[in-house]
Amino acid sequence: MMGELVKIAAMAVVAAVLISVLNQYSKTYAVVATVAVCCLFLLYSVRMLSPLLDMLARLSDTYSSADFGCVVKAVGIAIVTQGAADICADAGQGAVAGRVVLAGKIAIVAVTLPLFQSLVELLAELLR
Repeated sequence: MMGELVKIAAMAVVAAVLISVLNQYSKTYAVVATVAVCCLFLLYSVRMLSPLLDMLARLSDTYSSADFGCVVKAVGIAIVTQGAADICADAGQGAVAGRVVLAGKIAIVAVTLPLFQSLVELLAELLR
């Protein structure tokens, strides 16, 4: 796992330098290259997810899969939102990045509402 992370870090530094050079010549191509590099890193990172996914499957068998699913969805939304916001910010679109983050926060709240409802019901039963 550590070796994979070192490879990603090294590739990120090389990509950042190359994209910085490309940015001097063409901002449009630099943004396209940034998106491509981010997609490649995402695909590369998915390979590292297999142990995590196995553990999550075991945990979902042990705990309520509906409640557990809310948490997994929220984490997924956070990861996608942060990636999209970073790309928008790199393209010089800070306002768009801010709205992406806001939409992600709203989506996380919406996805986790059933979890909050379960929590409130549990607290209500404990207080009876």
